[in-house]
Amino acid sequence: EEMAHFSDKYLGMNSYPIVHGVFGGKTGVRDEIMPGSLDGGDRSLGVIDACQGRFTLEELSQWLEQDSIVLFTSSKFYQAPPFCGAIILPKLIASKLKKAAPPSSMLIDKGLGAFVSDKELPACLDSWKPYLIDKRKNNVGLALRWEAGLSAMEALSEIPDVEKVSMIKSWADTVENMVESNEMLDTFCVERSIVSIRMKKNGGGCLNMSEARDLFRWMSLDVSSALPEASEEEKKSLSTPAFTGQPVSVSESYAIVRIALGADSLLSYAKDEVKTLEEDQMTVTKIGLIAKYFNTLKSSGF
Repeated sequence: EEMAHFSDKYLGMNSYPIVHGVFGGKTGVRDEIMPGSLDGGDRSLGVIDACQGRFTLEELSQWLEQDSIVLFTSSKFYQAPPFCGAIILPKLIASKLKKAAPPSSMLIDKGLGAFVSDKELPACLDSWKPYLIDKRKNNVGLALRWEAGLSAMEALSEIPDVEKVSMIKSWADTVENMVESNEMLDTFCVERSIVSIRMKKNGGGCLNMSEARDLFRWMSLDVSSALPEASEEEKKSLSTPAFTGQPVSVSESYAIVRIALGADSLLSYAKDEVKTLEEDQMTVTKIGLIAKYFNTLKSSGF
């Protein structure tokens, strides 16, 4: 509704609205509607931030059919190194770009030339390439990062989308149950392959952003030596390095950490569901134990 109001307002002013929708941020929360482009981008432009990569081929097809420009990276779900982005253009907009004159005044070193070379451009932008050709500029880093991303995509391409969706739902339901079974934790939200977790304090309330950063750091360490009062079973979990997504501040009073299923872990889940869930259980248990013993860990100097 807000997107439609924005578009109608600026179209009525003979302006060109660019409408941005997010298909999953750090917690996986999505806008309800993904904006399309009006008249093939002649009257407005719909831009969809799908950088998390947690979408199906059917959803991607729907966005391109409504002439949305899709922002994508393989460094989130597909676990390639950071800064591994791409822009996916719908056919109609690509064909219009191919026929349009190149924006030569922008294709200079102090303009777009500072960000791209001729080698990163698609065929529909061939007319831009003469302005950007520089044999000294070869974005080898981007090519290598995309090699890593493509490797994960190719490995997952053997699993049909319907099976991937089913596995992700099964995994998320199981991890949510793990979280809800831990007295120190509760589920903030579950969005596809991301389970966001809120950590309770012994005296009431939940860990704030500063405290969640401490928890995030301790998760990768063996902190069992700082807690002699912990049971032997607890020390086993506390001594095992485990990893979560970085904490996210969602309110002034608390933050969350995330357990996310990426390409590697989805492949592991497909191969050995039990082993993958055992690792997730260890992670959930350690989060809960750090919340339980937070004050002691904080005063220990860890």
